[in-house]
Amino acid sequence: MLHLHKVVPFVPDQYIRIADPDARLGIADREIRLFTRFLGLDRIACAGTDTTLDMLVRAGQGALATADTSQVRYLIHAHTVHHISPPDLHMLDSLREKLGLGGARAFAMSNQACTAGLYALKVAESLLLAEPPRSTVLILVGEKVLSHLTRHLPGMTVIGDGAAAILVGLAAAGDAVLGIAHHTAGEFYAGGDMPESLRQRYQQTYVPNVASVIRDAVDDAALTMDDVSLVLPHNVNRYSWSTIARHLGLPLGRVYLTNIPKIGHCHCADPFLNLASAHAEGAVTAGDIVVMVSVGHGGTFCAVVIRTANN
Repeated sequence: MLHLHKVVPFVPDQYIRIADPDARLGIADREIRLFTRFLGLDRIACAGTDTTLDMLVRAGQGALATADTSQVRYLIHAHTVHHISPPDLHMLDSLREKLGLGGARAFAMSNQACTAGLYALKVAESLLLAEPPRSTVLILVGEKVLSHLTRHLPGMTVIGDGAAAILVGLAAAGDAVLGIAHHTAGEFYAGGDMPESLRQRYQQTYVPNVASVIRDAVDDAALTMDDVSLVLPHNVNRYSWSTIARHLGLPLGRVYLTNIPKIGHCHCADPFLNLASAHAEGAVTAGDIVVMVSVGHGGTFCAVVIRTANN
């Protein structure tokens, strides 16, 4: 069984208010009112001069602070946008060097869009099954938004900057992964380039698809929705999660919405940022059953069930 030995978030201490006219986000006033009054958004985290590499290194250093780095067999960077740095930067090599992981094999994952971070847990578990006991994998998730063109998803959300580092292993220490489900609705592969008829179908099936992957992950863990203490969502907006909660018959108070107005949607890092916050705030206690959920542009849906430990 996979365990999350340590989860370390990195959220920049700078913020942009969506309604701030000086932010120059290129969002019409009418849509700003939609975001702030109806969808529950307020501000987004902004990395300023920090790069994606800077954010990942800081999170990674925190996750490795008390770890035996010689046991780290793989370094995985899961990110949403396909291209996040110039090819000649060799970012994974830089990460290995800065984190002291010269003996680890490194690769990136991005084709699952915003579900890449959660899906990386499944990949890490598969890799660890072929490694010596007490081996670990360091998963780095997240990225910096490089363009205003990708910061704003019309009618849906505004994207902030954030990252997290997750040290995982098969040894029984930390939050335990009990179940996972991943669905791909391939008809929606074109994402933002879908024709209007297909876009409408995506919107109609969105809530049932999210609810289905949550239920399947809970089934995989041999549990029921009544066992779930808290759902840790991707921070797209509050309204969509209120609709999903109703579809599941789940009280909205059991969906962790705290970070939506604080930091916005930070790509595939959201569920891990929310897990770290929930632990820090005491929103979860040892033994709670928690479901982390994310949805990727292009029709990918992923949910992971964990049993929390004392952090």
